[in-house]
Amino acid sequence: MCYYNAEHFAIFMSSQFGIDVDEEEVGEESVLLYKEELDENLVSEELLSISPEMVLVHSCVYNKEEHEWLVCVAANADTNQPLFLICLNNGKKIHEEVLLRDKDNGK
Repeated sequence: MCYYNAEHFAIFMSSQFGIDVDEEEVGEESVLLYKEELDENLVSEELLSISPEMVLVHSCVYNKEEHEWLVCVAANADTNQPLFLICLNNGKKIHEEVLLRDKDNGK
C-alpha cells in the first residue's frame, strides 16, 4: 500500500539532501489523475511508460527560507502500488526515481 505523508517526506529530505524538516510545516495533498493529465515536462517517458490510465499522486510541500520543496509519489489508482517519485526544488525537477520494481510490473 502506498501513502506518502510528512513523515516519509522528512525521512526522504534528510537522507537525500541532508535537510531537517519540521513535519508540522509540511503541506500534504493527494489527487487522482488520468495519465494524460501528468505534466510531460516533469514526468519522463520512462515514468509514463509504467503509469496506468489512473494514478493517485501523493504530494508534500515544504518551504524553507527561499526554497520550496515538492515531492510527489505516484501510485496505481487501482492497487495503490507505488510507481515513481519526483522531487522539485523551486519548480525545477532535481530528482526522480522508479519505485515500481520489474517483478511488481509483471516483467
